Amino acid sequence: MVQREPAGELSLHVPEAPPRGRSPRRDAVVVVGAMVLLAAAAWVYLVWMPVDGMARGILTRDPAPMPMPMDDSMSMPMPSSGTLMDVNGWATALPFFTFMWVVMMVAMMFPAASPVVLIFDRWRKSRERSVATTLAFVAGYLLVWSVAGVLAFAAITVLDTQVADTVTAARIGGVVLVVAGVYQLTPLKRVCLSQCRSPLSLIMKHGQLLGRGLRGPLEVGLRHGAYCLGCCWALMAVLVALGVMHVGWMAAVATLILAEKVLPRGRVTASVVGVVLIAAGGFVVATGVGVMA
Repeated sequence: MVQREPAGELSLHVPEAPPRGRSPRRDAVVVVGAMVLLAAAAWVYLVWMPVDGMARGILTRDPAPMPMPMDDSMSMPMPSSGTLMDVNGWATALPFFTFMWVVMMVAMMFPAASPVVLIFDRWRKSRERSVATTLAFVAGYLLVWSVAGVLAFAAITVLDTQVADTVTAARIGGVVLVVAGVYQLTPLKRVCLSQCRSPLSLIMKHGQLLGRGLRGPLEVGLRHGAYCLGCCWALMAVLVALGVMHVGWMAAVATLILAEKVLPRGRVTASVVGVVLIAAGGFVVATGVGVMA
């Protein structure tokens, strides 16, 4: 018998006999395994479907081509800029970018987010809720990052269309690195990182909200997504500067996010990354030299 509790109260108690005869350990394997498999599938897709116009950022641009000599029979050459807007205008590029951004979030964020999803799914089973409850939580999380993707698209588009000089672009990228590095050392970063590293506190804090059908889990997913965005936006800004769909840079940033959120001494890792970004950004600002793609 499972002892029921009032809808507004929180219980993390897992029944001694879970539904369908599944043990808590097996449930953990299923949930974490599903998150990791989805992330792996997203990585395979991103490697299989590279997008050249999204693989370079303001720090990894190719040098501007030298003007070609022309005679009266020749028209001005229009080489491809290799930028996102080569996807045939913003009306086509924005939906495409948003889709690719969400796939990228699944690839990069799901491994680090699996502990909180596991805690949430255990709560869901203890209250005999449907799996749609967990899906609503994950949907709220992804919705926050989808909105962040629209903002990233706007920033990339402005930089691609308004900053033509390679040295100027590199220096802007250097400023991005410095700002990101400084943020890594701020109290706000530490607060958001603490929330991400202690997923149980999220469930305990919003127990009453979770009793509101699917709307409650969706709202809690939005709140966790906001904390995750507060924790990781600076590292994602670095990725945008380096090349938002460059698989190598994506893997490096995803590894840093995983180390900060899941591995021991994550706060120390965040601080070390901040110092390195400040130093690297200062060098780029001073020299105007970009980064090899």
